[in-house]
Amino acid sequence: MITESTVLVFAMLFLSVTIFFCLLRAVLGPRTTDRLVAVNIISIKGVVLILLLGEYLHDNQFMDIALVYVLLSFLAVIALAKNMLARSAKVEKEDINGTI
Repeated sequence: MITESTVLVFAMLFLSVTIFFCLLRAVLGPRTTDRLVAVNIISIKGVVLILLLGEYLHDNQFMDIALVYVLLSFLAVIALAKNMLARSAKVEKEDINGTI
């Protein structure tokens, strides 16, 4: 018979493996957008992993930790996206100035 703890452990192991593959995508790229999306997926899966761990240990404090992690992750993705937009605008400006 499959218990709740067995399902939680299997889910945590599965998430850990998929986080590893997302980490490979973040390192290998090839584009900046691929890396940004991979980092965002890693942070989302990390939050789910924290919540599953809290459920496995029957500790509600993990929910608070996950909420703080979500907020930090959101701010980091916004900052990275803003940086990426600034870089692409700079490259476009250099292309326009170089062709005239």
